[in-house]
Amino acid sequence: MADWRVIENTGQTLVGLIERHVAQLGIPNVGVGVVTPMAFASLADTTDPFVSLFLYQIAGNAEMRGNPRRVLANGTLGRQPLPLELCYLVTAWGVRATDDVIGDLPATQDEARLLGAVLQAFYDNAELDRSSLFEVPGLPVWSPEDGLQIVMETLPVDGHYRIWDATKLGYRLSLVYRVRVAALEPTDVPHAPPTREAMLETVP
Repeated sequence: MADWRVIENTGQTLVGLIERHVAQLGIPNVGVGVVTPMAFASLADTTDPFVSLFLYQIAGNAEMRGNPRRVLANGTLGRQPLPLELCYLVTAWGVRATDDVIGDLPATQDEARLLGAVLQAFYDNAELDRSSLFEVPGLPVWSPEDGLQIVMETLPVDGHYRIWDATKLGYRLSLVYRVRVAALEPTDVPHAPPTREAMLETVP
């Protein structure tokens, strides 16, 4: 179960996966990062290929949300971690030297190549154990039992258009992934041990 840095470290875990896979494929000068739509306008004019990850939704895992309280190692009852699912829009940005067909063709080929690399990277690493999760040395975030699952999803076309319309840019082909389950550990400490025996008495 991770602490409050779970969202940041999940994003950096995905960035690292893509960076390593792109390097293995020998695709040069590719930047990768978690961004917001504020950066999309500048990425449309990028001078180096770039893969952006936009975290557009954070949701709770419905299946695990109702889990009962857990018994901790000291015998007290504790709250279950908050199970999170993080949804990312992954977009490849090619370099367009001009705004005509001549400039668009090579950029489109680069974007197709990069999206293929992302597909392969996430498919090959669909199940991540603790050793594969990003963490800054000296700043522990994850528990030994933590892991992530990367699942490809299909966002309806109108959902894609709503995102791109809000950025004032034209529609761009993107991939959608749901990363689960990133469990946020509660910080509260139980104040009393669990009830082991109950007695009912009546007072005359």
